[in-house]
Amino acid sequence: INFHLEIKNPEECTALENDFAEEVRKRGEDFKFYKDQFGEHPEERASNEELSEKLAGVTTLNEIYAAIKDKVPKLEPIRIPMNQEQAPEEANFDQIVAMLKDTTASCPVIFNCQAGISRTTTAIVCGALVKELQLTRELDRMRGIVPDDILDALKKKKLGLPGIDIEVQEDRNAMQMGEFEVIKELLAAYPAAKIAKAQVDKLIDLAAPPPRGTGVENIRECIIESKMSFDVSSDDWQAYLKAKIMNNIERYFYLIVFAMYIREVGPKGFPQTFKQYMDENSGLRTMIEEGRGKLEWERKIPDENLSELKDLLSAADFKANMPKIIKRIYELSWDMFGDLPRGHHKNNSMHKLASKTMIEILPDNLAAHVEKKCGALASTPDFFDVIGQVSWYEAEA
Repeated sequence: INFHLEIKNPEECTALENDFAEEVRKRGEDFKFYKDQFGEHPEERASNEELSEKLAGVTTLNEIYAAIKDKVPKLEPIRIPMNQEQAPEEANFDQIVAMLKDTTASCPVIFNCQAGISRTTTAIVCGALVKELQLTRELDRMRGIVPDDILDALKKKKLGLPGIDIEVQEDRNAMQMGEFEVIKELLAAYPAAKIAKAQVDKLIDLAAPPPRGTGVENIRECIIESKMSFDVSSDDWQAYLKAKIMNNIERYFYLIVFAMYIREVGPKGFPQTFKQYMDENSGLRTMIEEGRGKLEWERKIPDENLSELKDLLSAADFKANMPKIIKRIYELSWDMFGDLPRGHHKNNSMHKLASKTMIEILPDNLAAHVEKKCGALASTPDFFDVIGQVSWYEAEA
C-alpha cells in the first residue's frame, strides 16, 4: 500500500501497521486489491484494475526487522518517522544521536526509506555529522602516538571542509550553494553557522548523485531545481511546489543548526538534547518560521521598463511598434533570468514572463479583445496567442 501519511512517532507507525495487517487477515484467503498506480494527477494514472490473489500471509515491517535481528544479533533496527520533503522533527534528530553516540566511528549504519531518496539522504547527513565527531575524537587520541604532521594531513583529508581549509575547485552559483535569505540571516546571527554550513554542504555533496557524490539526490540543489520548475508551472502546481520549496529550505536550515549542535554539544558527551538546545535558542525556530518563505517567488520586469512598453503599445500605430515590443520583452526576460543556465527551464521561464509582461502592458481596449479571444487573462494566455490577437485587432467603427 502506498499512502502518504504524516506520522511523527514510531509507536503510532507500529500501531497503524499492526491494525492494517490484522484488517487484511480478516478478509480471508481471497485477497482483492488494486495494482499500485503511479502519477501525480488522476488523469496520469492507468485505470484502476481490481486483482485477486490467494493470501499466503501478512508480515509487517517490524516483524521483518525482528527476523533479521534473530539471524544477525548485532543488528539494531530503529524506526524513525520522517515525513517526505520536510525537515525532521527535533525528536528525530535526538533519536539519531541516541542511536549513534555510543558507537565507534567505524560502526556501519544503514539508512533507508520507501523511495531511498530524500529522507534517506537527510538521515545519512545527520548520521555522518555524528560519525565525523567520533572520527575527530579517535584521531585526537592518536596524537602523541602518530606524528603530528601525518595526523593533521589525515584529518584534513578525512574531515577537511571546502571553503574553510580546502580550496573549492568548482564554481557554483549562490542558489546552488544554498545562500537563501534565511540561511544568510543564520550565518550573520551565529558565527558558528559558517563552519556548520560548510560541513553540511560537504556531506550533502558526498550523498549527491555522481560525479560529485555516490547517492541519488542533492538535498540542497533540489531547492533551486524545484524553484526553476515553479517559475514555469501552472498556478495550481505552483501552490504545491511553493510548499515543497519552503519545506526543503527549512530542512536545510535544520541540518545546519543540527551541525552547530553536534559541534558544540557533542565534544561534551551530549549532556543536552537537540530539543533542549533548540529551546535554549528558540530564536532559531522563529527565524526559520518567518524566513522559510523569503524567496523571489515571481520575477517581474522593472516598472520603468513597463512604462516604455506601455507607451509603445498605446500609440495609434501600435502595430508598427510590435516588432520592437516583442524584441524588447524578450531582451528584458533574458536579463531577468540571466542567473539560470541555458536549457528548457530558462527558455520556459522567459516565455512565461514574456506572456505575463505582454498582458500587463495591454491598454484596456486590447485587454478586452484578448480576453474575449483567449479567455481570462488571470490564467496567463500564451505569449504567441496574445501577440497574434493584438496583431489582428481592428478597432470597431
